[in-house]
Amino acid sequence: MKIRRYMAKNTQEAILKVKMDLGSEALILNTKKVKKKGFLGLFSKPMIEVLAAVDEYDEQKRERDMSKAPERQSYNNSEDKTNFVEKEEKIANLENKITNIEEMLQKLYSQVKTDDNTANDQNKEGNDRQSSRTAEIFFNNLIKNEVDADIARKLIDAASARTGGKAGVNDMAAQLSGIISGLLGRPDTIKTGTEGKPTVVIFVGPTGVGKTTTLAKIAANYLLNQKKTIGLITADTYRIAAVEQLKTYAEILGIPVCVAYTPAEIKEAVSLHSDKDLVLIDTAGRSHKNKAQFEELKALISASEADEIYLVLSATTSIRNCSEILKSYSFLKDYKLIFTKTDEAPVLGIILNVRYMTGKSLSYITTGQSVPDDIETANIEKITKNLIGSYTR
Repeated sequence: MKIRRYMAKNTQEAILKVKMDLGSEALILNTKKVKKKGFLGLFSKPMIEVLAAVDEYDEQKRERDMSKAPERQSYNNSEDKTNFVEKEEKIANLENKITNIEEMLQKLYSQVKTDDNTANDQNKEGNDRQSSRTAEIFFNNLIKNEVDADIARKLIDAASARTGGKAGVNDMAAQLSGIISGLLGRPDTIKTGTEGKPTVVIFVGPTGVGKTTTLAKIAANYLLNQKKTIGLITADTYRIAAVEQLKTYAEILGIPVCVAYTPAEIKEAVSLHSDKDLVLIDTAGRSHKNKAQFEELKALISASEADEIYLVLSATTSIRNCSEILKSYSFLKDYKLIFTKTDEAPVLGIILNVRYMTGKSLSYITTGQSVPDDIETANIEKITKNLIGSYTR
């Protein structure tokens, strides 16, 4: 048995090819539609594939019949060949047209792809410009709010990375707010002892930042609002007015106060207040340029055996002076931060700068001179909004 495969644009054409090649005795084994392979086959009509077979005996018989009627066979064969040639020419023309269409579609596809890539590049470039402009707006706001330039750049880069390069104003503000809030951390305030002994807290810091007033505000808050027993100690004997100021506050609040001139007297004064919940120690302001005074301060802190140390800084301090102050107090291993005079400071960049440079916890901020009202736990959300500020186009 002879088996052959034929391809045509339709079933009739395929069967014609079978009969012309194998004769009318040919047997059709299978017929199915097939598509050309490859991308361009998607745009062409399916072809018809025919699988046909003929018995070799029938083939030989067809050849004998053709030899017996040469004239008729010749005529039929000639006519069939003419039809076949015409159909082949039509098929060839169609194939040429299909080929031309495929080439045109390929060019069109390439052009569309190129246009899409160009548009994507332009969109990306536009988005990058917009993102860069948005980032620059917030960077400038941080600088205006006196955030250190290196810190501001790191914050903006981190926020831009989180937005994936698609930083609109709202997205940038949200991400930047989250980063700054996380950096400022949760405020850590004074914890009074529960083991039958007082919590001893000492306040240190440069001159003129308002340590005495801050101490009085905290004392009043714990006495009046939290019902704690308070003892006060002042070691600020450089200024007579400071001693008198603290004595005045103590008299108004009805709490005892001791004056200590030496580290030994500090230790004795703490013992005198052993029945209290909280002992607050005031110290003299130290200039960050006077090394001798810092040696004395170290001795006072050591003698007090303080449970907590608070470094008090003014929100009006410049970043340069603040850096020098922090270096001077670098001998303190563990302390918390209090910022005063925030009502006098138009911006609060110093709070973020110091928090970033020291890694120490924020605690209180003061907002005026009134005792005991003008002090509060640092409001992280409020500080963050102040630092980010409003944007302008």
